[in-house]
Amino acid sequence: MLKRLIPAAVAAASLAGLTFASPASAEALSSYKAYGCAAGDFCMYSTEVISEGTKISIGRGEDYGPVSVANSPYKGVRSFFNNGVVATYDHVLVSYVYSNGAAYSKCIHRAEDGDLGAGHETVDSPVTVTRIQWRKENCAL
Repeated sequence: MLKRLIPAAVAAASLAGLTFASPASAEALSSYKAYGCAAGDFCMYSTEVISEGTKISIGRGEDYGPVSVANSPYKGVRSFFNNGVVATYDHVLVSYVYSNGAAYSKCIHRAEDGDLGAGHETVDSPVTVTRIQWRKENCAL
């Protein structure tokens, strides 16, 4: 009998704590670390599967570049993740160059609460990032 009461008491105590918690704001929900990328950061990864272990670097809400391919420290990038904070500069226009010299830009929307995939974009082969520009709204390409 005691074995059945203890789990029920623990569950009731856990639920009781929820009634005293204040509702989370949209900003609070999006202000956490995901895939090794802290809130407000733009992260680049060496594979299409993003994780703390495949992270190459981060941009902390600051523009970077433009730089030449030779001078860029961001080589071998396969995917991007924008964990920007709601209602700030929360879009990123990233410019990159493929090994054949073809240059492209891509707008990375911020990850959304409940849909982290919205902030994840990939490229089909490794690239060198030459510029990162933070934007308040969707990027004009």
